[in-house]
Amino acid sequence: MSFLISLTCILWLAGCGEDPATAVVPPRHQVQNLPELDYARATLNSIQEQSFDQNREFCGYIGVDSFGRFVSTEPTRGRESTCRPSSPRGDFQVLASYHSHGAFSEEFDSELPSYEDMATDILEGVDGYIATPGGRMWYINAETRNARLVCGPNCLFTDPGYSDPEFEPIRSRYSLRDLEERSDY
Repeated sequence: MSFLISLTCILWLAGCGEDPATAVVPPRHQVQNLPELDYARATLNSIQEQSFDQNREFCGYIGVDSFGRFVSTEPTRGRESTCRPSSPRGDFQVLASYHSHGAFSEEFDSELPSYEDMATDILEGVDGYIATPGGRMWYINAETRNARLVCGPNCLFTDPGYSDPEFEPIRSRYSLRDLEERSDY
């Protein structure tokens, strides 16, 4: 997979043109397992406080090295509601992207993945892990175009300024279409 091309396609929203609803995503080369989920949780926890303090998304990739050990890229500092990770270097087989959603704000529906979060992972052909200000952890399966709540409020570090959002109730699963409809609010 060419990360330069797929990072360009992340900008599909700005003209790449591929539709995430019909993009072909190959199956993962490794089945998700509990050690991966634990590694993803630790990786997300390692960026939460910095994400809250700076009110910025932080992002990167999780993968495995040639010895089968979980590894991750250094987090990239993004903007308030976007982040583009640096391409992995060296011996690194990507399993998923990861990113935080920054500090709590009543202006953003940030307790679940956005349509853009899922669309980006689909177009890049990787799964994704997301940390929310309320301490939720989400997993995006790019192949099935579904997001699943891995663990609920406070399972990750939580923004001290977090309060329950006044958006529609949060379900434990969302499809790409569900997120598109929710973003119309």
